[in-house]
Amino acid sequence: MPEFKDRKSLLYRIASISFRFWMKIFFNKIDIRHGQNIPASGPVVFVANHPNSIMDGFVVRGLLKRKVNFIAHAGLFNQPFLGWGMRKTGNIPVFVKRNDPELMEQNVNMFAECTATLERGETIFVFPEGVSDSLRKVKKIKTGAARIVLESEAKHDYQLGIRLVPIGLHFYSRSRFNSRVLINVGEPIELAPFSQQHAATGFEAVRALTKEIEARLRALVVNVENEELDSLAREIEEIYSDSLRAAFAQLSPPARKSMREEFFISQAVAECAQFLLRQQPQRLAQVQKAIQDYTRKLKHLRLRDTMLRANPASQKRIWLQIGKAYLILLPGLIPALYGIINHYIPYRISNYLARHFVYERTKILTALFVGGGLAFNFFYVVQTAAVSAMFGFTWGILYLLTLPFFGFFALSFVEKVREQKENMLFAIYLLTNKNLIRRMRRQRKLLLQMLDSIRDEYLAEVSSGPS
Repeated sequence: MPEFKDRKSLLYRIASISFRFWMKIFFNKIDIRHGQNIPASGPVVFVANHPNSIMDGFVVRGLLKRKVNFIAHAGLFNQPFLGWGMRKTGNIPVFVKRNDPELMEQNVNMFAECTATLERGETIFVFPEGVSDSLRKVKKIKTGAARIVLESEAKHDYQLGIRLVPIGLHFYSRSRFNSRVLINVGEPIELAPFSQQHAATGFEAVRALTKEIEARLRALVVNVENEELDSLAREIEEIYSDSLRAAFAQLSPPARKSMREEFFISQAVAECAQFLLRQQPQRLAQVQKAIQDYTRKLKHLRLRDTMLRANPASQKRIWLQIGKAYLILLPGLIPALYGIINHYIPYRISNYLARHFVYERTKILTALFVGGGLAFNFFYVVQTAAVSAMFGFTWGILYLLTLPFFGFFALSFVEKVREQKENMLFAIYLLTNKNLIRRMRRQRKLLLQMLDSIRDEYLAEVSSGPS
């Protein structure tokens, strides 16, 4: 049995530290659920869904402490300097049939390199879907990951001890800076039955293990059949989240961390919507029509669902709350302006790059991260150099140290002002259109009653199981 040890190059260590630092800045929070399922040593093959293009690799590289050797598209290795960097930071090239049909034979080298990596006791990270998809769904996965595991084990008489760990990546927003990510780590897949089958039947075991990987990944993410159903599920989450959150209040505290609670709600809504699609398509169409009618009216009236959730308060109380909020915000106006002035240009550049140069939703976060990172770093250098030239090096360094703090402060300040502006507009609307607000609240109540009924039916069906 070989001695297992992660061998990280200096460039890999620098890259990992850098990714870890920038991920913590770029995202509001990254939560690892069941991190204890990640083996501390020995050969591991990680398999994950692929919702967000290159950003998926950035997140994983920054968060996993083990050395991660990614299976990456061979086209990224074509340029000498980039290819050298990819190699040094633990990436293995794979040729994809749709892009390089004539070079597919070279994947023999990829499988050999993966086996050698696992023999050293390191890890392989595979996105077996092959491509990213804007839909919250695990696509039909390819057999490569299962082949890597079973063929590597076969060369060692199935005694190499590889762990196969599924990971679900869940981004709470795919287009916003300062959003959140859940890394949902599943239990390692038991390989003994597949190893026995592989010894007897060969590729049939690869197909069976591939199906098991796909099933495990679907259990770790929000999985929706099609785009229309995904859109409906998101609208239900928005409208019905408070009612579902009350149900989660019955769970034990460890399961009720807010990020995870939101994920479980999204999962439950998606599963219920798919149940209706299969069992009661007419009922699903009825729900869809009711929600579309409600959301269309909200949009026409420039209201949000959250505005209709709370019980009506007196006009005096609403305006007092708004006034109090603005008084609290007032002392932060000058610091916020300082942050806005110093960050406005790179902020606009990063948003322009994300919106106008990226036409695939799965790549927006990558564009924001890369384009925004370059823009902010460039302007930080230019601005610091200008301050140093005018006031001296010490003032330049002090100025540089203030930029990140006041940038985040300005972002938070603007969001709070925006929230109070909406509250003010709603207060004015409530003053001038009180009867209309009452009608919208009645419509919302009827919609919630319909969703309550569907929830109860679905839970009864699930708990009873197949007949």
